[in-house]
Amino acid sequence: MEFSDPQNKNQESGFFESGGYKLHYTKRDNGKGRALLLLHGFMDSSQTFLFQEEYLSKHFDLYRFDYRGHGDSEWLKEGFYHFMLPLVDTKTFIQKFLPEKFHILGHSMGGGLGSRIAGLYPERVESLVSLEGFSSLQDPEKERRRFLGWLENWELSLAGKDRKRQKNFKSVEDAAARLAPIYPRLPKERLIKITETLTRPAEEGGYMWKSDPSYKNGPPVLLSPQFTRHLWETISCNVLVVYGQKTHLALDDSKEVFSHIRNLKYIEIEDAGHNMHHDRPEYLESILEEFYVTNLK
Repeated sequence: MEFSDPQNKNQESGFFESGGYKLHYTKRDNGKGRALLLLHGFMDSSQTFLFQEEYLSKHFDLYRFDYRGHGDSEWLKEGFYHFMLPLVDTKTFIQKFLPEKFHILGHSMGGGLGSRIAGLYPERVESLVSLEGFSSLQDPEKERRRFLGWLENWELSLAGKDRKRQKNFKSVEDAAARLAPIYPRLPKERLIKITETLTRPAEEGGYMWKSDPSYKNGPPVLLSPQFTRHLWETISCNVLVVYGQKTHLALDDSKEVFSHIRNLKYIEIEDAGHNMHHDRPEYLESILEEFYVTNLK
């Protein structure tokens, strides 16, 4: 199912199917003949690059979608969420919508997805920009405790049971107030715009988060770190990695992580946290411009 946005004649939105689920997508044809796949983060939506979209449209045709359990896509009906699911959804989206060659820009979980896609299909990905999205090797004992906690809470996340009731908000402004501690550097106007992309009207009135709260239960195990590093080593395109200096997800051993990636440029943004594309959009745009002017063919 497809439909066009009357406010933007070159934009198409609708739903496509992946693994039996209806996922929401948007395609913006800017006549550039160069595709950019935008991949959002955990509990976020495909509109996460709302402050970069106009700039990116100067260089690319834009393709974005919500993973299952996120944004305007369907929630999981049974089982548990795993990193493999957005990976499958991304492959389905690429197969259905993307041309043979394309570029990737991902944030957080989307950056992690992008780096793996670039390793799986190095002949197709022409550049990769990852706004965070990497992780250091985990201590096995810490992983054991994490898995034990997941196992003990599995019953609470089984399909068919009542999901944990989401807190509803009287207004978007109330929901924004809940997000404010996560975005301490944002002016209120910008925070409201972000909140609008993350909420929807609730059936009983007010507003609720779009993302499925069951996603926060996490997966039982992560993808093999050895395999992930092999994928990083297989990436053939130029790679830009950006971190916020005040991120709460700093790498324990960035030297080890980035030693597996060739053609890497690494930049940190001052006075920016994990969501640097919201904290300092203008500065990020200047970084992207320098990277793309050098790498676009």
